[in-house]
Amino acid sequence: DSEIELTQSSRGSVSAEVVAPDGTAALLSFEAPYPLLKTTSGIEARDLGGFESSFVQVVELPKGTMLDSMKPNDFGRLVQATVMGSRGKFGAYGVPSDVKLARVNANLYKCKFTVLTPAMVESDRSALIAARQVGTGIFLLISTTTSARFKKQEGLLRSVSDSFSVVRAPDSALRKK
Repeated sequence: DSEIELTQSSRGSVSAEVVAPDGTAALLSFEAPYPLLKTTSGIEARDLGGFESSFVQVVELPKGTMLDSMKPNDFGRLVQATVMGSRGKFGAYGVPSDVKLARVNANLYKCKFTVLTPAMVESDRSALIAARQVGTGIFLLISTTTSARFKKQEGLLRSVSDSFSVVRAPDSALRKK
């Protein structure tokens, strides 16, 4: 979204003001050990010399649903339809296959899947997906690497995921210009 104002401190703190599907303003932040991509639409930090990246995707909750009461299978279907769908980040060259999602804790999931690269080569990926709710939106921070590197990088990806915060923005006369 081109209207997102992103900042990243020299220490890697990423922050942005974003909007939930119902129009609720939210403040989002996370710690990224790699730089923000200035060329992407949305919020993505990527290790330009490696395989790790973290990006944010906002998903509208089904009517009457709350993240805290969502069953893991329902969350998995939502991720499959959005993040892993043909319009999602990993579906650009075909819908991912062999998707396996497991709950780590109330707001963190581990996911393994196979994607097609731009060269149409299969790539096995692993990700941690942190989820937070504001308004009618689930804000997802997907931190990913190749499955071959995941065990070595899991601690780093976990620290990025654990730092993820999304809270309702306070009402402010400053925003009403």
